[in-house]
Amino acid sequence: MKMKLRTQFSILIVAVTLFPIVFGLLVFTGQRNKRDPREPTRIFLNEVAAMWRENPNLGIEDIRTAGEVSGLPIINAALISPDGTVLVSSFKELPAGATLELEDLVSPPMTPYMDRPRSELMFLPIDTTLEKSPLLLFDIQQFWLKEDLRSRNFMLIASFAFGAFVVAGLMSLIILRSTNRAIKNIIDDTAIVASGRLDHEVKGSGAEELRSLADSINRMRLALRDMIARRMNMLIGVSHDLKTPIALIQGYTDALSDNMASDEATRMHYLEIIREKSVQLEDLVSDLIEFMKIDDFNVPQEIVDLETIMISLGKRFEEDARLLGLELTYGFGRLGAAPSREALFSVPKVKMNRSLFERAVENLVSNAFRYTGPGGKVELLLNMEEGQPVLTVADNGPGIPNEELAYIFDAFYRGTPSRQEAGYGLGLTIVKLVVDLHGWSISAQNRQPSDGHGLVVSIRMKASA
Repeated sequence: MKMKLRTQFSILIVAVTLFPIVFGLLVFTGQRNKRDPREPTRIFLNEVAAMWRENPNLGIEDIRTAGEVSGLPIINAALISPDGTVLVSSFKELPAGATLELEDLVSPPMTPYMDRPRSELMFLPIDTTLEKSPLLLFDIQQFWLKEDLRSRNFMLIASFAFGAFVVAGLMSLIILRSTNRAIKNIIDDTAIVASGRLDHEVKGSGAEELRSLADSINRMRLALRDMIARRMNMLIGVSHDLKTPIALIQGYTDALSDNMASDEATRMHYLEIIREKSVQLEDLVSDLIEFMKIDDFNVPQEIVDLETIMISLGKRFEEDARLLGLELTYGFGRLGAAPSREALFSVPKVKMNRSLFERAVENLVSNAFRYTGPGGKVELLLNMEEGQPVLTVADNGPGIPNEELAYIFDAFYRGTPSRQEAGYGLGLTIVKLVVDLHGWSISAQNRQPSDGHGLVVSIRMKASA
């Protein structure tokens, strides 16, 4: 059963605190009715007096019956006439017919005649209204002396302490064993993970906090494994993409060094190829640096006006599209409908890192420009779906084969129609990283056949509360 450490220690504290209190209250409550015999004694004497008036020949059983009625437990009793003659008695040392003198009750020699110390004996007349009333000598239970009380209180305190010690010891032992076993399991599992076996699961047990710790370690383990795999794939991709331009630069440089260019036009052509490949290398290195910075970026965010950003980006990309011979449509509305330059709905504010967001949108639009071609059409739209803003970038280019859609956000991946185009497959990967860092979601799909062809990429953001 899962239980937090705080809960376990709370139970321990409550148990240690309440056990002696409850135990003491029970004992104290049980003693209160036994400590003061005066009221039951009065009731007892009245009962005996009433019986004696009805039948002067009282027996010991009659006296004990009166004690039960009054709630006074009688151990021994004796009925004595005014002249000291014992009429009836249950005391072994004081048989019926014996004569009891007054000094025998107050002097030390009388002590051996009694079962209990004389301070616990009661010697009272049955009826105080009669001058010659018989006397009743009786001994009662639970009439404690000061010495008895001191011993009893000491035993109670000792019992409290012992009970608290036992409860605390057992609870502590249970918690300690459970926690020690769970921590040992985590130490053993993390040692295996630290040795490089990132596929080994850290098993949590014991308290809920330790299970949560194991879950956090597992999430960190999986994230580290994925990061290492991603970095490895990135290195493989970088090595592959660097190899071709470097080889070409080296080859054309060797050709120029060996005077293989027979004329000035050929030499200039070789130099142009070298310059082009150098620019490609520079672009690749820049993309890689940005990719790495975003991957480890602690994103500062602020609440921004999404409507203002949308209009600003639309105007910027509209001029770029005109220079490229493309048509850019931007505004507010859903895909397939005529967009408006004015917001048709209340555009919420969004918490984001503005520079990263603008770079992500720029990558999407640039990607659409590249694969649409002259005379093509690109749409940049903002719409609301289920109360959340959705940014859509759509083109009427060749699209992506459906079986490749799941991979277009992977680093260094380029779809089939784009394999002969410039670029290194990092643009959409950077977009995906920016979206993930903001806690948003992104999706890509081809247009429906009824809408022609092309790729549609949508970023679903979260409105600021």
